[in-house]
Amino acid sequence: MLKEFFSDAKGQEWTNAAGWVGKFNNHCDWHGVECNEEGRIVNLMLGNGGLSGRISDAISSLTSIETLDLHDNDLKGSIPNGIGKLVNLSSFIVSYNVITGSIPDGFGNLTNLQLLHLHGNRLRGTVPLLASKGQHYSSFISDCGSPSVFDSPLDCPSCTMCCNSQSECDMTEKKTDFGMWSSVFIASAVFALLILAAPLVKEIFTS
Repeated sequence: MLKEFFSDAKGQEWTNAAGWVGKFNNHCDWHGVECNEEGRIVNLMLGNGGLSGRISDAISSLTSIETLDLHDNDLKGSIPNGIGKLVNLSSFIVSYNVITGSIPDGFGNLTNLQLLHLHGNRLRGTVPLLASKGQHYSSFISDCGSPSVFDSPLDCPSCTMCCNSQSECDMTEKKTDFGMWSSVFIASAVFALLILAAPLVKEIFTS
C-alpha cells in the first residue's frame, strides 16, 4: 500500500525519500513513517517534502493511522473517498496543496479528529459536522472565509478558524463550551443583581 502511495505522489521527486520502497529494509524505518509495537503505521509525516501527483486511494488501508500530515506540498486531485475508514485518525493535515473536489461523506466517521487543516486548497461543498473532543483542544481550519475562489466558500459548521482566498484566517464565532457557560453565568449574575437592587431603587424614588 505504501508503494502505491509513493508512486501516486511521485516519490522519485521527494526532497527526502530515504528508505522508501527499498527491498531489504522495514517500512517502519522509512522517512516520515512511524509504527507501533505491532509494526502498524500510526503516523505518516511528509509535510513540505516535495510531494506531487495525488493522494493514493491505498491510504484507506492504513486503518491504524492516527496522524496523516501532508501539508505544504503540491498534491492535486481529490481526497480519497476511503478516508472515512481511518476511524483512529486524530490529525489530518493537508493544508497548502492544490487539492480539489468535494469533501467525502465518510468524513463524518472520523470522530477522533482533533486537528483538521484543509485550508489553502480548492475544496468545495460541506465539511460534515465534527464532534468536539470535550476538554481537548480541537483545531478545525478550512477555506470557509470570504472572499472565496468560488461563488460561495466551503461550508464548515465545526471549523474553529476560516481562511479566505487572500490567505487571511480568522477565528470563527462559534463558542467553546467554556465560553457558552461563562456567558450564562454572567447573565445570571446580572439578573440576580437587578432583583436585589430593585427594592433599593423603589425606595429612592418613593422617598
